[in-house]
Amino acid sequence: MTKREARAWAKARRTELDMAAVGRGMAQALFSLPQWQRAGAVLAFAAMPDEPDTAEILRRALADGKRLLLPRVRSKTEMDWVEIPALRLLRPGAFGIQEPPADLPAADPAGYAAALALVPCLAASRDGVRLGRGGGYYDRFLAYYKGMGLLLCPEALLLDELPCDDWDARFAPENIMTEKGILR
Repeated sequence: MTKREARAWAKARRTELDMAAVGRGMAQALFSLPQWQRAGAVLAFAAMPDEPDTAEILRRALADGKRLLLPRVRSKTEMDWVEIPALRLLRPGAFGIQEPPADLPAADPAGYAAALALVPCLAASRDGVRLGRGGGYYDRFLAYYKGMGLLLCPEALLLDELPCDDWDARFAPENIMTEKGILR
């Protein structure tokens, strides 16, 4: 299977899933993890309609007093992380994704103690290959990010194998979360 075929399969499969329920399951599993408990800052994403709903995670991060950073597209190849103090500030940005407004400054995730990055994907393999949408935004970010990261992937979008290039981000299976919890 090529990446193009895998993306087409994943996009079609996503239309069959209840992403609100998947997101609720992921949130409940996440909140009980030590990684969440220890995180002083959470790097997350405002979900698109075909992604697991992250609204509960974003609200809980702020309610728990965690610093919440969300991506903002800067160019066709780069994104910034921006600390957001309230979800009401989010605005539609690139690709129609809710993101922090332009007047909030970009932040360096390395400057945040105990950061936990929650990373989206179209699909993933059980051995940790992440299939993104093809823009490379997260692959570039993950190439230098040294904090803890969890890949959020619906159970129905886990495959035994996926095509992988040298630059593609990989996750240890214990860092892949589905609505049923962490892979073991």
